[in-house]
Amino acid sequence: MLGPLVPWLVWLTQRRRSAWAAAQAAAATNFGTLVLAVFASATLVRVFVPLVGFVGTLTQLAVVVVSLSLGIQGFRAVRGGLPATYPYEIKVVRRHD
Repeated sequence: MLGPLVPWLVWLTQRRRSAWAAAQAAAATNFGTLVLAVFASATLVRVFVPLVGFVGTLTQLAVVVVSLSLGIQGFRAVRGGLPATYPYEIKVVRRHD
Protein backbone atom coordinates (compact mmCIF):
# COMPACT_ATOMS: atom_id res chain seq x y z
CA MET A 1 0.00 0.00 0.00
CA LEU A 2 3.01 2.29 0.30
CA GLY A 3 3.97 1.75 -3.34
CA PRO A 4 3.10 5.20 -4.68
CA LEU A 5 3.99 7.03 -1.44
CA VAL A 6 7.79 6.98 -1.72
CA PRO A 7 7.98 8.24 -5.33
CA TRP A 8 5.32 10.84 -4.50
CA LEU A 9 7.50 12.14 -1.67
CA VAL A 10 10.46 12.26 -4.05
CA TRP A 11 8.31 14.18 -6.54
CA LEU A 12 7.25 16.63 -3.81
CA THR A 13 10.83 17.32 -2.76
CA GLN A 14 12.40 17.39 -6.24
CA ARG A 15 9.77 19.08 -8.41
CA ARG A 16 11.40 22.52 -8.08
CA ARG A 17 15.02 21.35 -8.02
CA SER A 18 15.29 18.83 -10.84
CA ALA A 19 12.77 18.56 -13.65
CA TRP A 20 14.17 15.19 -14.72
CA ALA A 21 13.98 13.65 -11.24
CA ALA A 22 10.48 15.06 -10.77
CA ALA A 23 9.33 13.60 -14.09
CA GLN A 24 10.69 10.16 -13.20
CA ALA A 25 9.16 10.30 -9.73
CA ALA A 26 5.82 11.35 -11.25
CA ALA A 27 5.91 8.39 -13.63
CA ALA A 28 6.70 6.02 -10.75
CA THR A 29 3.91 7.55 -8.65
CA ASN A 30 1.40 7.14 -11.46
CA PHE A 31 2.41 3.53 -12.05
CA GLY A 32 2.38 2.76 -8.32
CA THR A 33 -1.14 4.19 -8.07
CA LEU A 34 -2.28 1.93 -10.90
CA VAL A 35 -0.70 -1.10 -9.21
CA LEU A 36 -2.39 -0.23 -5.93
CA ALA A 37 -5.79 0.16 -7.63
CA VAL A 38 -5.53 -3.16 -9.48
CA PHE A 39 -4.33 -4.97 -6.35
CA ALA A 40 -7.19 -3.48 -4.31
CA SER A 41 -9.70 -4.54 -6.98
CA ALA A 42 -8.29 -8.06 -6.98
CA THR A 43 -8.56 -8.13 -3.19
CA LEU A 44 -12.21 -7.09 -3.37
CA VAL A 45 -12.91 -9.88 -5.87
CA ARG A 46 -11.09 -12.37 -3.69
CA VAL A 47 -13.00 -11.38 -0.55
CA PHE A 48 -16.50 -10.66 -1.84
CA VAL A 49 -16.96 -13.03 -4.81
CA PRO A 50 -16.55 -16.51 -3.32
CA LEU A 51 -17.11 -18.55 -6.50
CA VAL A 52 -14.33 -16.84 -8.43
CA GLY A 53 -12.17 -15.77 -5.51
CA PHE A 54 -9.26 -17.72 -6.93
CA VAL A 55 -9.19 -15.27 -9.86
CA GLY A 56 -8.58 -12.47 -7.37
CA THR A 57 -5.79 -14.47 -5.77
CA LEU A 58 -4.16 -15.17 -9.13
CA THR A 59 -4.51 -11.51 -10.08
CA GLN A 60 -2.89 -10.43 -6.81
CA LEU A 61 0.04 -12.74 -7.50
CA ALA A 62 0.37 -11.47 -11.07
CA VAL A 63 0.25 -7.84 -9.94
CA VAL A 64 3.03 -8.43 -7.42
CA VAL A 65 5.27 -10.20 -9.94
CA VAL A 66 4.69 -7.71 -12.77
CA SER A 67 5.01 -4.62 -10.59
CA LEU A 68 8.25 -5.85 -9.03
CA SER A 69 9.66 -6.65 -12.45
CA LEU A 70 8.68 -3.30 -13.97
CA GLY A 71 9.77 -1.42 -10.85
CA ILE A 72 13.23 -2.98 -10.98
CA GLN A 73 13.49 -2.24 -14.70
CA GLY A 74 12.48 1.38 -14.08
CA PHE A 75 14.97 1.72 -11.24
CA ARG A 76 17.78 0.33 -13.37
CA ALA A 77 16.89 2.65 -16.25
CA VAL A 78 16.80 5.76 -14.07
CA ARG A 79 19.98 4.76 -12.28
CA GLY A 80 21.64 4.46 -15.70
CA GLY A 81 20.46 7.93 -16.72
CA LEU A 82 17.63 6.79 -18.99
CA PRO A 83 13.95 7.61 -18.53
CA ALA A 84 11.80 4.92 -16.96
CA THR A 85 8.89 3.74 -19.05
CA TYR A 86 5.83 1.92 -17.80
CA PRO A 87 3.26 0.26 -20.06
CA TYR A 88 0.26 1.76 -18.23
CA GLU A 89 -0.29 4.70 -15.91
CA ILE A 90 -3.08 6.48 -14.10
CA LYS A 91 -2.43 10.22 -14.37
CA VAL A 92 -2.38 11.26 -10.71
CA VAL A 93 0.75 13.40 -10.78
CA ARG A 94 1.32 15.52 -13.87
CA ARG A 95 4.67 15.14 -15.57
CA HIS A 96 6.50 18.14 -17.01
CA ASP A 97 8.62 16.52 -19.72
